[in-house]
Amino acid sequence: MPIGPIRLWIQATERYQASRVWNINANIVCADILSTTATALIVEALHSRLPSRAAIVIVTATIDGAISLSVFAALHMRANRSRGFRDVWRVQVHRWILSPLNYLMGGGLQYVLLSSGVRVGVSVLIAYFGALVVVRTVHTLYGKRSGLFE
Repeated sequence: MPIGPIRLWIQATERYQASRVWNINANIVCADILSTTATALIVEALHSRLPSRAAIVIVTATIDGAISLSVFAALHMRANRSRGFRDVWRVQVHRWILSPLNYLMGGGLQYVLLSSGVRVGVSVLIAYFGALVVVRTVHTLYGKRSGLFE
């Protein structure tokens, strides 16, 4: 058996393929890390053209949501080919139901950070990574109870 980092990589890959909890959460976390980072860069470049903090928060949520949903769908379809599009749809519906929590937390915290003088890009990263932790916890607990992860 391989040792060290290779062994950890193999174990993580096996867990990813075998466990829906691990698979769905890994796909969502990857999608959200990518979307939040890309959104931070985009909004940082655009913020001087936006008229207010509220506009910055709205643009941030719109861009982040579009990127995250697209990337997650691609990752989930690739990892769960045998389950088909209906499975992606089912998980996305759960995400849409939880999106008010995500965007209220992310947008609210971003607005507070912007009001405190934090740079736009940094406010996106802090706010949305914080929301990611909370929403992943809620979704995982709900998914286990509802049968989503079976």
